[in-house]
Amino acid sequence: MPACDRSIARAAFLVALGLLAACGRGGDPARSAGTELQALVLGQPTLEIGTIDGPEPFAFAALETVLRLPNGRVAVSDAGATAIAIFEASGEHVVSWGRSGDGPGEFNNLSRLYPLGQDSLMAAERFSGRLAVFDLDGQFSRVVPGEEFSSDSIFVLDSWLHRRFWVDGALTAEARRDTRTVLDRLPLPDEAPGYRSVSVGDDGTLWIMEPDQVDGAHLWTRVDSNGAPTAVLSIPARFTPTHFRADEVLGVWTGEADVHFVRAYSFGRDAAASRSPEAWLKDQGTTPVLAESVPQIDQVVTAIQNSIRQMASAQEIHYATHMTYTDDIDSLDAFETPSELWIDFIKGDARGWAGVFVHPRLDRVCGLAYGYGIPAGWTPGAIVCAPGTDGPQTSN
Repeated sequence: MPACDRSIARAAFLVALGLLAACGRGGDPARSAGTELQALVLGQPTLEIGTIDGPEPFAFAALETVLRLPNGRVAVSDAGATAIAIFEASGEHVVSWGRSGDGPGEFNNLSRLYPLGQDSLMAAERFSGRLAVFDLDGQFSRVVPGEEFSSDSIFVLDSWLHRRFWVDGALTAEARRDTRTVLDRLPLPDEAPGYRSVSVGDDGTLWIMEPDQVDGAHLWTRVDSNGAPTAVLSIPARFTPTHFRADEVLGVWTGEADVHFVRAYSFGRDAAASRSPEAWLKDQGTTPVLAESVPQIDQVVTAIQNSIRQMASAQEIHYATHMTYTDDIDSLDAFETPSELWIDFIKGDARGWAGVFVHPRLDRVCGLAYGYGIPAGWTPGAIVCAPGTDGPQTSN
């Protein structure tokens, strides 16, 4: 996925062809969530790797993935240096490899890492969606299309959309089906910006991030395989999780001058603290989707897509003037947000931007991204939309 509040990964919406009827989902575990959840805490980091002015293996430019391997070592991908590195569990450097290029084992734009069995890694290219396979010593093996694992021609890697959720994780088709099953048991978030970011843990549990910061941190809710919330965790906004495990989380810490560091934290438990589930998880205040006929819904969607294109043009005008894109929609003088449409920028800087677009009465979100740093496997400049409960996703 990976300053550090570029939340892994997020995006966008489309069209529902019928009512999201509450009667069709009565009795779901998420609807009868308990009043209090276990409070998890992060203590001091159990691992930190990185330096501001140190040797190359420890100086990171743009970390994308921090991954715990089956043997306990840690693998990282650095898009800025086009390098993959392996570290011991204690932080010592083991081996690094990678460079820019089109040859075997080279990358045009290095992105995420995925484990393959006990002794191999797959490294993704951001724009092509291809996966290069290496052993843990860096020896190149082969290249495979991401679609062979995901069985998805739109979201070929593990940054994908479903209903009103932006999901990071679940690369394989089987894992993705299991994740969708859990998401379909959850109520739709209704409060702006109208979507939630989800990270899939090793054990299939889901971690759902609330978009707003409280005291410089995001609240994450852990949801089990039945769709029931089981715990809450506050994570500093400067830490971007890239790998949730049963007892720890690994990711990217953004320090001074936006320098990246590898970090790992173990989960602690605050026996004296608990929290109520977020209101939307208790199905409070959610809104049914449009029930009009297909032509009317198509008109709504077409209007929204036109607004997205106008906003993209406004970003280009902003860049021409300021030499950077923006994550503040109010600074786009050439764009006026349509009524009812929620727009949330998850990234906006000199290298690119990404936005999420939600209509409060549709059960899907759509996204658009441009430039470097876009979600792995996405097509730059293309509107991508989540599937709803009635059909496949689309791309325009």
